[in-house]
Amino acid sequence: MLAILLITALFMVISIYFFFRAEKSQHSLLLLKRETANTVKNNTVLTKSIAMIASNHGEFAKSRLKKLLTKNQDQQSLKNIALIKPLINNYNVIFMECLKGKGKLQSITKKCYENQDAFSDFINNIIKSDVKIQRLWASNNLIGFVSLVEALLVKYDDIDASSDSIQESGVNYCQK
Repeated sequence: MLAILLITALFMVISIYFFFRAEKSQHSLLLLKRETANTVKNNTVLTKSIAMIASNHGEFAKSRLKKLLTKNQDQQSLKNIALIKPLINNYNVIFMECLKGKGKLQSITKKCYENQDAFSDFINNIIKSDVKIQRLWASNNLIGFVSLVEALLVKYDDIDASSDSIQESGVNYCQK
């Protein structure tokens, strides 16, 4: 009889122990679910914010490109601006792909050009023309891409500004 009473008491103690342990685990699980929900919510907000920033910056780059195309420039500058056009027109796609990880810039940019000749012209005439642009291209990441687009737009805007100042001074260094 005493043995049955001890076994029953032991069973009750073990049951109470597991009950409180299960309650604690359930409480921890509930806290983790809340934390996960908050993390997912914050992740969604950040993703939408980054997409909006990419879209706005892409639209800004496209408008700057249109301005460059409408300005009076020499044939070589217009040809080079036409070579960077696919890069800027696909800004959002390249931006989002670069967000996924390092090493995506060059591969996705290559896909954005219609044919291999246009891409090789882009590399030979645009990328290899300036050491700073080569470094940005070689970084092969998101920061390099954003900086590359900005550097290209500034470069051709500066070329246009310098040609405007030459024309305003009345001296024409270009031979026709």
